[in-house]
Amino acid sequence: MFAVAPTAIHDRLTFGTLSTAGAPPRVDYCGRRYYPAEASLATLPSGLSTIDTAPSGMPVLAPVLTASEQAQHHTNVCTMQLFVQTGSHSYISYGLSGGP
Repeated sequence: MFAVAPTAIHDRLTFGTLSTAGAPPRVDYCGRRYYPAEASLATLPSGLSTIDTAPSGMPVLAPVLTASEQAQHHTNVCTMQLFVQTGSHSYISYGLSGGP
């Protein structure tokens, strides 16, 4: 039970769910909250990094800005968009909630 508690707390805080079925209702990353967009994608932009794993085991990917890129763009936002892989070639896009 004690080994599961940290994972459950992380999942509830980061993804808003403990459910291991489907894509999460939200993703919190780098101090920001991201919600699913209306469309699913078949292809992704390049330069993505795996930043987490949803409770369902689905990878969470993002084009993360480096510290120098953030400084160049005068922002502290790590990324504007996240992707959750829902199948071998299918993804749900998550957009930044609110503004920088």
